[in-house]
Amino acid sequence: MQLELSPQGEKKLFKGILELISRFLDLQTKPKPRLTGLISRQDAMAELGIKRAQTFREWEKLGLKAYHPPLEDTRTIFYKVSELLEFLGVEDERS
Repeated sequence: MQLELSPQGEKKLFKGILELISRFLDLQTKPKPRLTGLISRQDAMAELGIKRAQTFREWEKLGLKAYHPPLEDTRTIFYKVSELLEFLGVEDERS
């Protein structure tokens, strides 16, 4: 059994396939939701492909806010994902 489509049907099918692929790619490239909305410096470095922590210190001098836990003996630094995206000039589609 062979299915034949009209030219309009082919275009409609092709458009539908492209839309499905586009939605799939959007979901794959979106940042994963975070319960707290925070990301550690180490995780941000990994996600952005940044090798030096100095880059973040320079960004902090330019206005990126760093969050430090109120605990002694911890050096973990966090950033709000929304603020990091805004600092990088990425439009947040969730807003």
